[in-house]
Order: sequence, then structure tokens, then C-alpha cells
Amino acid sequence: MTLEDLIYTRLTTRATLTEKLARFGEAPAVFYQAAPGDQADGWKSKKQYPRVDYIVDMQANPERQASGLMTLNIWCNEAGVPPEEIEPEVRSALCDVFMQPTEQPPYCLVWIRSDSWEERATQKGSQVIGITVLFDVLAFPSQETTDPDPVLAMNHFIKEWEPRAVVIGTDAIANFFTAEAGRPAFYFRLASLEVARETNTVVWMNASIAGHIFAPTTAARLQCLKYLVDTLASMGEVAMLDTSPMFLKNIKADSAVDYLTTGQLRLSVQFGILRRPKYAHALTEPNIN
Repeated sequence: MTLEDLIYTRLTTRATLTEKLARFGEAPAVFYQAAPGDQADGWKSKKQYPRVDYIVDMQANPERQASGLMTLNIWCNEAGVPPEEIEPEVRSALCDVFMQPTEQPPYCLVWIRSDSWEERATQKGSQVIGITVLFDVLAFPSQETTDPDPVLAMNHFIKEWEPRAVVIGTDAIANFFTAEAGRPAFYFRLASLEVARETNTVVWMNASIAGHIFAPTTAARLQCLKYLVDTLASMGEVAMLDTSPMFLKNIKADSAVDYLTTGQLRLSVQFGILRRPKYAHALTEPNIN
């Protein structure tokens, strides 16, 4: 399924939303790009409002591979359900939900704003009113690379520390995933990487890791964040997959930042890369006196 298909599925399977919408054929009046014309057979000469249409515009993003903007329009008339009753249902159906398109990274929608509008009276004398809702579309691609990898180390640590947790970008998601009270979600990405110093045997690397914590409520996210920070602070290091230590030089948590775009946790870590010994040709014709 594409991202557009997943969004359509979310909108058309939420009963509290679809019961407020008109019907086109046998389906709720939800359309990608634009609704059919007023004379289309699917309306069956019945009411055509309220209805919803949406469009997704994607663009490249160096940090997240892809991102975009979704514009969703809610169309109503004065005789039916007002758009102010439909808009909260739309946001509830789409926000804080990870969607997994086929052969793509997971995506999540972030509400930006909702703008009310109205159109002139139609020929039938009804006033068309509505709300345009804007969402950021954020990709959450896996940032695991090769060992020694600080992101891979954190993902592995989370699965051992909290087996019920979901690591976004690593664990498989079947179409949709929403963090629950007993099943939080985590996402780690590499913010920066640089060489700190070099020795004959080890190249020491400094890295900055951004961590995103997802839970159903603000209180639950704060509790999970505090628990993780306390655990990491007491450990002082995290074992990498080759059993070498990744030292936690600084831990900074900020529950006030956006958990989707920025991430509430910032880790400054240091780890070592072992130098390979230089290759020496074997002695094939020894001459011993």
C-alpha cells in the first residue's frame, strides 16, 4: 500500500468520522485530490456534504530521506454537520500514528494548523463552509549502518531494556502502529559524527545521537523519558555489538521540544574503532646464517 492508501484507510475506517460524512456509492465521501462532480452517479442524487479530500506533496529531505506536506479539506454546508465537529476526528485519526507503506520507511503526520473558510452561495442557495487542515509528513528511516554503530547499539539496548518497546525503523510494522501505555516506541538517529583523537591502536569517535520517545500521553512520554535517562546515567556506557563500550559523555533531556521533529533526548557519546594491522608479505625465501 502507498502512503496515500494508508491515509485513506485511516479516514474511512474511523466510525466516529464516517458517520458524519456523506456517502459516494457505498463508501464514505473521502477522496484523494478532488471529489467527483456534482452529477456523478455515485452521489445517487443524495446529499454531497460533508466530504473530505486531501493531497500529499513529497520532497527530498537530507536528514529523513523524505518529507512532505499534506493538505486536507473538509467541505460542509449550512444544513449539515459543521466542519468544527469533523476536524477533531480527522486529527485524531491521523496524528501520532506510524504508517508503513510498502518498501518505504514508516511515516508519521504532524498537525500544523487548521484554517476556516467559506465560499459564496451555490446556485441551489446553500453556503459552502469548511476547514483546511495542514500536516507535516515525516519519514522515520532506519539509520543503522555497520558495527561499530552508535544507533545500532542504542536500538539493541532498548530491546534488551524494554522488550515490549517498538524501535521505529527497525521493528516491522503492519500498516499502522500507535504507541500504547504498555508498549512505548523509540527512534534514534545520528545527528553528528567526528574524529576525537587517534592512537596507534584506536580511533576515538565522538557522536551525537537524537532520541525520540513515543507514548500515548504527555505524562507517559515524560515518565518514559525520565526512566530512560536515569537508566543511562547510572550505567555510564552502552555495550556495542562487538562488546566494546560506548561511553555516555553527556545526556540532555528536554520534554518541551517536539517529540516527532526534534526528539526529547540528546546523547553525546564516544566509542573506538580498532585500527587494522598493516599487511606484511610473508617471508618466502629465508636465509639464515
